[in-house]
Amino acid sequence: MGAWYFAQNDVPVRAAIRPAVTFSLNYKKIFTAESIMMTCDGGSTIGGGPNYIWYKDNFPVHNGKSYTIQRARTSHRGSYRCRTSTGELSDPARLDVSDGIVILQTPLYVYEGDDINLRCHHRPRYSGGLSRFIKDKSVIRAWTDSAVFQIGNVDRTTAGTYRCDKVISGQKIYYDEVSVSVEGKSRISYIRIIPQHLYTDGVTLSPDRPSVIIA
Repeated sequence: MGAWYFAQNDVPVRAAIRPAVTFSLNYKKIFTAESIMMTCDGGSTIGGGPNYIWYKDNFPVHNGKSYTIQRARTSHRGSYRCRTSTGELSDPARLDVSDGIVILQTPLYVYEGDDINLRCHHRPRYSGGLSRFIKDKSVIRAWTDSAVFQIGNVDRTTAGTYRCDKVISGQKIYYDEVSVSVEGKSRISYIRIIPQHLYTDGVTLSPDRPSVIIA
């Protein structure tokens, strides 16, 4: 299950692992009236586990490992972060809430090597028809009845401005446009060493380093 580690001179230490925010839908844009659950993954595993505080645009909004928004409103747009009882704060996760008819949904995180889906999503009360996808003003997939565009083995060239056009109710064309950025090959988890006991799973710590990075 893990081991206790001690720093030099037998000073006990513990690890505070930086948490990460994930969304239940894995898309960072939703419609108003839709629901989404955010989860604070990671954090210290010492004792009974950490407590969590959620922030929206730097203001506290919720306590708990998960935060669910029922029937989202445009006022729920913003930057969400979670903090553990050890003081570790996640990177911001941006949620966008649209009151439009069509949205282009992209993953919350995009990393090199990922396989991702871009989804041209329409409100359920409307009848959706053909969709097409455009990147940086060039058509990358012509009109088709599939609302999902798949990109395999993402690299830096995947980054850009994407747009989807969708036929609604057999007549009008609606569209949405988003910017996609690509991060390094994997998400990095940081461990901060804190005096006291350290509980970890197979991580070797060096007493000469103030922190350990797990790739």
